[in-house]
Amino acid sequence: MSDTTPSILFVCVHNAGRSQMAAGFLRALAGDKVEVRSAGSAPADQVNPVAVAAMAEVGIDIADQHPTLLTADTSRVSDVVVTMGCGDVCPTFPGQRHEDWALADPAGQGIETVRAIRDQIRDHVTTLLDELGVGTHDGAGADDVRAAVREHYAKAATRGAQQSSGCGGTAPSSCCGPSASSVTKQVFGGSLYGTDLGLVPAGASDVSLGCGNPVAVAELSPGQRVLDLGSGGGIDVLLSARRVGPEGFVYGVDMTDEMLDLARKNATDAGATNVEFRKGTIEDLPLDDECVDVVISNCVVNLSPDKAAVIAEVFRVLRPGGRVGISDVVAEDHLNPSQRTERGDYTGCIAGALSKSEYLDLLADAGFADTSVTFTHEVADAMHGAIVKATKPQAATS
Repeated sequence: MSDTTPSILFVCVHNAGRSQMAAGFLRALAGDKVEVRSAGSAPADQVNPVAVAAMAEVGIDIADQHPTLLTADTSRVSDVVVTMGCGDVCPTFPGQRHEDWALADPAGQGIETVRAIRDQIRDHVTTLLDELGVGTHDGAGADDVRAAVREHYAKAATRGAQQSSGCGGTAPSSCCGPSASSVTKQVFGGSLYGTDLGLVPAGASDVSLGCGNPVAVAELSPGQRVLDLGSGGGIDVLLSARRVGPEGFVYGVDMTDEMLDLARKNATDAGATNVEFRKGTIEDLPLDDECVDVVISNCVVNLSPDKAAVIAEVFRVLRPGGRVGISDVVAEDHLNPSQRTERGDYTGCIAGALSKSEYLDLLADAGFADTSVTFTHEVADAMHGAIVKATKPQAATS
């Protein structure tokens, strides 16, 4: 291995799936601590779009990569060569480390199969980095996305608490950055709740960071049990609690301590006794199987680096016949992940947004029926606030 930055070459036949996903994980996890290459013995015309979609679900964009022909020179200048199915076609040279990862070919496979291959590749890449003594990059990957989101919303909660207590500060108007322009207020924030805003304490409405009013479309009934993903300051939990009445119950899940503290205070101020706020991530919900009738969320799913896990968890906690009513930012199908990133960042509810087709595919893959994504208003060029609905079939088992 070289004395400076090690170089790693990933090789598969078409350089369109496995090697591209491996290179994407390596760039995300190691940053500039390694030099990343990928190539193929018979490169395809483009990267497998299903692989692109699978990587986008974990916050890694490989849409701008292009399959490259493997050459002897490319292999010669690499410290580590990892093959994934090209066999003897890949040349090796003395002094190199060579590994062969036994991975299924994602070509022609559906998203569920490709997700499994993706997860195997991440495990291999992580192991390789550990063995090479290369630490993971602090500025990339799913953990960093969560850290950035947690920091952003912790600051929002602190500002909101200061404002509601009369201690000064300016409450955020949206999840889409600090802008307080009239345009921003119309597409994000509390103004989208209309008259419902007056039904909750100011401490909840001041930190409303969403892109819609999921309670208005969730069709809640007295006695139902409801879960709010990423409950923030508690506005949707408190509005839902009013609709389900004392016979019903509403859970809020959030990963940010500051938001949980603020939400619990707001619940006390509102006199709400049929609510509970739990700490956790939406990829690993702290609730039992089949325990709620409706799941709502407001501009939160797009923030997750693993949206497939979120949808699977929603399916798990819903009772058969249970429903989803989510407000979220959704991209038009023609925008690839790079183009979405150009329009904003993760904490601004833009870069992590799924396309309409990707959303519908994830819901269907999880087992949902009667799925729909309806655009309501544009929040950026070709990106929209949207209402996402789905139903867990009566006969479904999680």
